[in-house]
Amino acid sequence: MPAMLEDPTAPAIYRTSGRPPYPTPQNPQIPETIVPRPVTLRDRITIASLIPFSNPHDVPPRLLSYLCSQLNLEIDKGDTYPMMSAMPLATFGTYWFQNFGAVMLLGEVGSLQDVVQMEARGERWEEVCLGSFYVKPNYPGRSSHVCNGGFLVTEAARNRGVGRLMGEGYLEWAPKLVGLSLFRLTCITLDPLLISHSLFPVSVHSLHKKNASVS
Repeated sequence: MPAMLEDPTAPAIYRTSGRPPYPTPQNPQIPETIVPRPVTLRDRITIASLIPFSNPHDVPPRLLSYLCSQLNLEIDKGDTYPMMSAMPLATFGTYWFQNFGAVMLLGEVGSLQDVVQMEARGERWEEVCLGSFYVKPNYPGRSSHVCNGGFLVTEAARNRGVGRLMGEGYLEWAPKLVGLSLFRLTCITLDPLLISHSLFPVSVHSLHKKNASVS
């Protein structure tokens, strides 16, 4: 059985194992406790917000396009994601946000509606968007309660502690969404937070190296 990460154009996989209720495209079953998460960057002054999304259609178009361009920069570098060519925008939305995704934005952002209003005001996402991560099943069927996460820190947000803060958000939210976590493909510069098993409330079965897109 092929892993879902091997083909970004493959149909979305939804969890059908583990504890119910099970998500569907019409009802993602996001727990009420998963809400925008305020964080403070490494300088201990700058405030940012981690915003949860459960559907690619909820992500404003320009923000989605910016995140796609940032992922394609990583793909082009060739040292963090396995794809051989750039991902089209039409594919990216479903690939990244098909089950659950989070976006980190500068400032105090309290809801999805706030993000929509920022887009309408012409927000310059390259100045405000710090990064994003997704959570989704590794495999369909009886193993669909075992999830995987992918992380992306934008070019302008490196060395500000964004990766670590998104990792903490993943550690809080992934158990509520699925239950178990398996990082199957990892690279070289993951924050030490994510390789300390004692900090994982989700079960990590295999983590061999460090993920370069979390920095």
